[in-house]
Amino acid sequence: MIQQGIPAPAKDRKTRNDKKTPVLVKLNADTHQKLKRLALACDIYKTPLAEEIIQLALNHPEIVNFFQQKYGADEFRIIPVTKDGKVEYC
Repeated sequence: MIQQGIPAPAKDRKTRNDKKTPVLVKLNADTHQKLKRLALACDIYKTPLAEEIIQLALNHPEIVNFFQQKYGADEFRIIPVTKDGKVEYC
């Protein structure tokens, strides 16, 4: 028997600490082909490989500084600092 008018008790939901944020990139044919071949050689799908490549770049201070210099980031320049073996942005 279904009771009407009585709301179901609210469930406590746990917050996921591994939640992903989708970012869609457009690759030219040459870059896509290279990613595809590297993924095939490593026996991994293209998406997790691309994610790992982006993580590597964002956690490498020289690469971060290269892009800031290339695009003239002066006003909002970030400073990558290595603390306890992990790169943080200041």
